[in-house]
Amino acid sequence: MDFYILKKQQELIAIPANTGNCKQYLDSGYFYIDKIAACNETNAIKALQIKQSKSLKGPLLASTVALILIISTCWLIFS
Repeated sequence: MDFYILKKQQELIAIPANTGNCKQYLDSGYFYIDKIAACNETNAIKALQIKQSKSLKGPLLASTVALILIISTCWLIFS
């Protein structure tokens, strides 16, 4: 089953993917975040959190490798 993940301030909610129902939430101040396939609302929110954490790992790893290369290059040049 698909769920829409919506956010209002710090509150995340998952609602069944129904455009009419979603429109009511959007009109009341919620913002659309993503559409997730899951078996229930709790799993939909957990799946979103896992998806977001995975998207941060790539850039974090790349910047760590770049920082190590810059430091080692400076060390070789100035030593």
